[in-house]
Amino acid sequence: MRNYFHKYHIFSNLFSILFYFISSYINATAAKMNLPYSLIGTINFVGALSYVLGSLSFGHIGDKFGHKKVIVISSLIFAFLLFLFSQFFGLSFLFAFAIAANLFFGSFYPQVEGLIAKNENALGVDHSKITMRFNLSWSLGNILGMAFGPFLTVKVPQMIFWYGLILNLIASYIIWKDYIKFRDGINFKPSEKLILRSIKIDFPNIKIYRRTYRLTLFFSGLLYTSILSLFPKVISSAGISLSITGFIIVFANLSVFFVFLILGKFSIWAGNPKVSLLFLMVLPITSILMFLKMSSVIFILLSFLGGLCYAIPYTFAIFYGLSSQENDQGKQGGLHEATIGLLFGFGPLIGGLFLDFFKSIQGLGIMGIILTLIVFIIQFRFLKKIG
Repeated sequence: MRNYFHKYHIFSNLFSILFYFISSYINATAAKMNLPYSLIGTINFVGALSYVLGSLSFGHIGDKFGHKKVIVISSLIFAFLLFLFSQFFGLSFLFAFAIAANLFFGSFYPQVEGLIAKNENALGVDHSKITMRFNLSWSLGNILGMAFGPFLTVKVPQMIFWYGLILNLIASYIIWKDYIKFRDGINFKPSEKLILRSIKIDFPNIKIYRRTYRLTLFFSGLLYTSILSLFPKVISSAGISLSITGFIIVFANLSVFFVFLILGKFSIWAGNPKVSLLFLMVLPITSILMFLKMSSVIFILLSFLGGLCYAIPYTFAIFYGLSSQENDQGKQGGLHEATIGLLFGFGPLIGGLFLDFFKSIQGLGIMGIILTLIVFIIQFRFLKKIG
């Protein structure tokens, strides 16, 4: 596996575990405090705005000053904040913690994306293989973080803070030493299987592709982020223990990992928008299933399908987003992560309002149907533009 993955894939994985530990901690704690859906959504929304701020403010800095230096400095600052936040509790604390954590991760992911994309492009790695392996690394971390986050929140919440503190300190030390030795390069010899190039990218229309799939990702992903943040309370309200909600919701991230594996292996969608459109049919299917009578099995199915609603357009968006002839992968990574931040903010907020208004999970189904109409209008206009 050494010629397929390197240390920055490992860091992406470990920090994604931390991201979902923290996200699960915030949402599970809010559910334990019995906060209204709309207030839980507001916490996520405010946190996500700081994620967008981090992405847009710091995403491009690594292109100019070095991605590794930005990661080291931000990791040391976040380690200190984790120690500080471990001493507090309450509603104001949840807001502050959400803001600080999202600001850090909003600056972290564009640096890792830019660092990996630039170096692997220079090594001749096939672009679809670059995005697939990066996606697999962080999505595997999401699975572990989401599965055990609520459990740790209920049983040993301090474990989340100590994991984050230790990870940030160790990562900053290793990356700084790596910077001293290789500057902003990566010491990696890719397998020959990663070098094959077979996908033709429509660079004259690349800005249209990026804009279209980022918009598609935003609207389709709203349902997924609603599920992640609001299902802990929805499920616990159905009489299921809060400590095991993570093991139900984790199916959303299992499906994300599954999609990245399959779409990375079979790239018939790449450069073929009409085929890509067929994959997006999962959004209306998921929305309709929200009107069924709920049970543990249905919750698991909805979680799994919700992950597909996110991962499929995510794959399209990051593939075209990091396809660049201008050496601006950090900037493009920042714009991509800003899109992620927006959907993680607006999804819980809008989803919470729909749940509070309709007093049942069917509210999310109605929201999903509206999102379906928007997504397909965007897609049909896109197909008309590119002929």
